[in-house]
This record gives sequence, C-alpha cells and structure tokens, in this order.
Amino acid sequence: AFAVRDAEERGYSQHALRAGGLAAPTRGARVPSPVGVAEHDLFAALLAVRADRQFFSHTTAALIHDLPLPGRIGLMPIHVASPSYTARMRRPGVVGHRIRARVVFVEGFPVESVEDCFVHVASVLEHDELVALGDAIVAPRRPGRLTPGDLAEHAEHFRGARGMAKVGRALGAIRVGAESPRESKVRVLLVRGGIPEPELQVEVRDAEGAFVARLDMGWPVLRVGIEYDGQHHRIDDRQYANDLDRHRRLQELGWAVIRVTARDLDDGGRRMVGIARAALRRASRAR
Repeated sequence: AFAVRDAEERGYSQHALRAGGLAAPTRGARVPSPVGVAEHDLFAALLAVRADRQFFSHTTAALIHDLPLPGRIGLMPIHVASPSYTARMRRPGVVGHRIRARVVFVEGFPVESVEDCFVHVASVLEHDELVALGDAIVAPRRPGRLTPGDLAEHAEHFRGARGMAKVGRALGAIRVGAESPRESKVRVLLVRGGIPEPELQVEVRDAEGAFVARLDMGWPVLRVGIEYDGQHHRIDDRQYANDLDRHRRLQELGWAVIRVTARDLDDGGRRMVGIARAALRRASRAR
C-alpha cells in the first residue's frame, strides 16, 4: 500500500490512480494488490497514511503482540493512537485515540508496548479475559516476557485513571504458569467457586524420582490434578493413546485427575467446580 501523496515517486500517474486498477481502502491510500480481505487491506493502507508518530493500540496492538483475545474480538475496528497532544485519526473502520504510551516495533509495525496494551485493553475485555491476556504476558515461554511485578509497577503510572479498578483486580489474579487462555479460565472459575487456588504446572514423579507427568494445575499434597483437554487430545490418535497411558500411571500413583473440556466451561464452570470440590473432599478424608 502507498499514500496517494507518494504516487508519483512510485511511478503512478494521476491517470493510473483514477483508472480503477488500484484499491482504495481508505482516503489518501491505494493498494496495488489487495488481498481481498477488507480489514487487511485497510490495515495496510493505514500503515501508509498514518502520521509519523501514530501507532497501533488497544486490541489491534494485542493482536500484533500475539496476545490472546476472545473470539468476539477481531481486527476491526482498527485502533490507531496519536500522542496525547496531537490530533486523533478519524476514518471509517478506525477508532482513534490520544494516549501516552511507549512505542515499539513488531515486525515493522509501530505499536504500543505490551505493558501499555495490557492497561488499555481493559476497557474492552471482561475480567476473565484480561486475566488470560495477563497470564500470556508473564508466561515463561514468551520471548521478552514481563513479570506480574512489571505489569503492576507500570500500572501505577495510570493510578486514578478510569477503569483502573478492573486492571487492579486482574493484576491480583494473574499467575505464572498458565499455558493457554482456557487454562487461565479454568483456574479463575475454580477460585471464584470457592476452591483453594491450585498450583500450576505440577510435576509428578514416581517413588524413584522418575518423571511421570506435568499437570496443568493441581493440589500436590492431596494428589488431585486438573488437565484441560483441547480438541487435539481427542482427534489425534497418538495423543489420545499417550493420554490414556499417562493417566493410568497417575492413577497408580494415587492421583485423581479431572479432565476438563471446553464444554465444561459452558455453564460458568459450575459442574467442574462441583467435581473438583468432591475430589478434594475425598482426598482430604483419605489422608
């Protein structure tokens, strides 16, 4: 994509601009080879026409940073931010902001930093969704990851701003170790249901110290664990066979493992919480 103001130096005449062979996703921009997906063409066009100090923010920044967002949120509308003392962008398909943020470049895209993004997306995410996004930010495998302390320290700069109560609640629930938004959701629902908070990534070894399994979460003292099974656990025959063998070994070691699927979250986790509560009660009586 290119800005119309740069057409001549790119070899396009005024006739070529008017001939109809170029797509115009937004005013002042042309796309020579549109990909056919409106939001992607608009994104490319905005890169070309944005002012030098404008950058992507909010949920658009989250997508660029590869942070998990709920399925209800897509690329549109595209969030473009301007420094707080300049004019915000006003275009169809764009939400313009005036904010103060640290700008970084991700694959060439100017975007607000992860810690700024965490605070700003709180305005459109629910509590559980914001916790899941925070868990992803502090995940050990994330390149250049931040710690919960880093996020909390940065959030102090926004103290008193609108919506910071939600940010504060989410910060208190973020944990290191969740490996997917669904795992985060399971943990939040368990705690909300009155279950003691589980440890994450629980390593199980046999009497000789040999590694047996790593559970998504659990209560090691009581030998109760929880595993979130994604779709691949059911449709991959090899994975399914490995899961069966792994769970047999865990049972032999006295572990009760509760397997949770997406369907178990449909009722707000009520059934899952009941099963976990019963398993913990049985394990407590057996000690």
